[in-house]
Amino acid sequence: MKRLLILVLAGLGTQVHAQRIDSLSIIKTGFICQFTYNYNIARADLAKRYSNCSAVGAGVYYKTGKNWIFGVEGSYWFGGKLMEKGIFSAIVDSSGNAIDNNGGVVAVNAQERGFNLGMKVGKIIPLGRNKNSGLMLSMGMGYVEHFLRLTNSSVSIAALQGDFRYGYDRWTTGYMINEFIGYQNLDKKKRINFFVGLEFAQGYTHSRRKIDYDKMSGNTTPRRDNYIGLRFGWLLPIYTGTANNQGGYRFK
Repeated sequence: MKRLLILVLAGLGTQVHAQRIDSLSIIKTGFICQFTYNYNIARADLAKRYSNCSAVGAGVYYKTGKNWIFGVEGSYWFGGKLMEKGIFSAIVDSSGNAIDNNGGVVAVNAQERGFNLGMKVGKIIPLGRNKNSGLMLSMGMGYVEHFLRLTNSSVSIAALQGDFRYGYDRWTTGYMINEFIGYQNLDKKKRINFFVGLEFAQGYTHSRRKIDYDKMSGNTTPRRDNYIGLRFGWLLPIYTGTANNQGGYRFK
């Protein structure tokens, strides 16, 4: 009797252990919502105009039973300081101040603003027992735009009001290609889901203004607006099915 009980308990233990292993080896499929933060290190022409900036964004991608991902994402840029010299030289003194509409002295300050929106495709390569977590590789392509945004104190200057501000804002648009390498963690209990890594972006852009007032001419020179982004994202998975490691698939 004791021997039979031991065999039954051993069998149950083996079954539970096998189920635990299977739960980790099953690849889950479905939609993953992401909420992201980037610290972008400006490179090439972007670094000549702005300092490093921050970006916050969101997106959604679909994760297949083969751990491929397909999705869309976008982000809003802010905080980059103006590095390009001479943009406001015609309206400021040597200290960077101008006269406002009330005759007062105010500083002319501007910061980078912009956004990008695009599509991406990638692959999750498991590094351990959890087949939904591991090395994340992706690439994408989309639209990018950036410009100078004047601070509140600067908008009281007549030379920067109305349509005049368009001669100084350096509005630039184009397309951008990006590559990402990092680590994704999808917890089996949906509690701790994130990714972290490096993004490499190459922007192919042009000025969209017919004239820059400081140069009294337009700028048709192609730009290379690149950056390296330290990227972090919080993930919200919405699973719709599972696929085992033999390629089978079933809906939830």
